[in-house]
Amino acid sequence: MKLSENIDNNKDELHSIESIDFSTNTPKNVNIAVTPLKPGGANFKTHTLVKKSSSKYAYQPSVGGAAFSILFLSIGLIITIACLLNIIGVFSTVKPVSWFMLLIGTIFAAAGVLLTYWSYMPRVFDKQLGLYYKAYKVDFNRDKNTSKKQIPLKSIIAIQIIGERITSDDGSYGSFELNLVLNDYSRKNVVDHGNLKSIINDAHILSDFLNIPIWHAKTHNAQ
Repeated sequence: MKLSENIDNNKDELHSIESIDFSTNTPKNVNIAVTPLKPGGANFKTHTLVKKSSSKYAYQPSVGGAAFSILFLSIGLIITIACLLNIIGVFSTVKPVSWFMLLIGTIFAAAGVLLTYWSYMPRVFDKQLGLYYKAYKVDFNRDKNTSKKQIPLKSIIAIQIIGERITSDDGSYGSFELNLVLNDYSRKNVVDHGNLKSIINDAHILSDFLNIPIWHAKTHNAQ
């Protein structure tokens, strides 16, 4: 997904990522994937890293990320409600096109609900719990072994940054992943968006917070 704005601005950033002074590049003797974990991505900033306390950092939707999902939801609801009113005869007699537009509105509304759900899902680094979790609710009955929704902070050995050039019929833009590297060399994606400065700043904050290095992988191209 992407917005039409800021497409050209990220082209220079995508090239400049190669020369940024990170803590280190990915060690050559480490068997870790250096391709994008989640190909694609937005060309705008979707999330903002916020310090909740001295022991907790969390991501929350950016203004653009929240607006993008709410826009889908609002358009879908407006179309759906207008079609329903048309079908029951409030505006005019029933027309076949209303059923088609009702379907379109329902699709937009459903997409908006899903986008809002995923956008607002907590992504939290909590030292008191000793966990990074991406979930609305922490499962305290589960042991602290790695799972899809929560992983122990002690198992995170590095922050990985990957740049990706995405090309489509509308043009090309840069998208950047911030991933967590675990001690088994698997990876966990945290955010994936088009604001390089924000990604770099977040990486350094989390690097200091968790006392781990930043590993930079080379830029990749995607159609």
